[in-house]
Amino acid sequence: MSVSLIDIFPDHDQAAIRQFFDTAATGYSFVDSEMISQYILPRKPDAYKGNFGHLLLIAGSEGKTGAAILSARAALRTGCGLLTAAVPVAAQAPLLTVLPEAMTIIRSNAEPLPLLDRYNAVGFGPGIGFDTGPMLHELLLQQTRPMVIDADGITVLSQNQDWYELLTPSVILTPHAGEFDRLTQKHESQFARCQTQLAFSRRYGVHVLLKGRYTSISTPDGFLYFNTTGNSGMATAGSGDVLTGIIASLLAQGYESAAAAVLGAYLHGYAGDTMAEQLSKTSLVASDIIEGIPAFFRRFER
Repeated sequence: MSVSLIDIFPDHDQAAIRQFFDTAATGYSFVDSEMISQYILPRKPDAYKGNFGHLLLIAGSEGKTGAAILSARAALRTGCGLLTAAVPVAAQAPLLTVLPEAMTIIRSNAEPLPLLDRYNAVGFGPGIGFDTGPMLHELLLQQTRPMVIDADGITVLSQNQDWYELLTPSVILTPHAGEFDRLTQKHESQFARCQTQLAFSRRYGVHVLLKGRYTSISTPDGFLYFNTTGNSGMATAGSGDVLTGIIASLLAQGYESAAAAVLGAYLHGYAGDTMAEQLSKTSLVASDIIEGIPAFFRRFER
């Protein structure tokens, strides 16, 4: 796919954009199939489920059980060996009804988190509600496992900006534009937002995946990657929950944070493109994106 800077930043002066990228001390890349093919970790013939990681997914709340289900389904379809979903009691039966492969633990926001030592990665945020500040704070203080924070988790973090100093390179934040502006400041253009994104990653040593038509991924060492897959049909409820499950699954399987973010964004968009061709952009819903994940691995897995 051929993508230019004007495609990504149509709302900004092109000469200024070119000057920035020519002079800034940062690397930037378009993510394409050739790059992605080098990211995929091979699956050994004699592997067992323990080789592919155990993911703890903290998701769901009253009225938002679907977010936990979408994220959990995407995680397992992306290849993690084991998944435990920490959900409210009301979400347990619906989740296990549609996803018998998952394990669950009952979560109360007033009680301590489970011990994290048995898990390889943590996904936090899809549909979790806004009363989970103490839980997120505890997770950030422990920081024993790589983690992706999304959705309601992003909002909670933006309300406690003194916690930013607890962020590390093992954390991936996945805000959309509005959530990112709440994390930082209001922006007049996507170009300005990406500049802030780079500065935020450098300052706090965290990976940021800024969702949009051309999702951008910034790293603590100053690299910026622009994803080239995806379509307007993916602008639908639950699409971000699917992305969280994909990235968290990759983290559990042992992918480094930058690789999990870049690969996860490309995989998510590729799956959406595959299903949009079959169903149309208008008819696409988030659960359809999950059904497109196998097409990605049929093409790229080694």
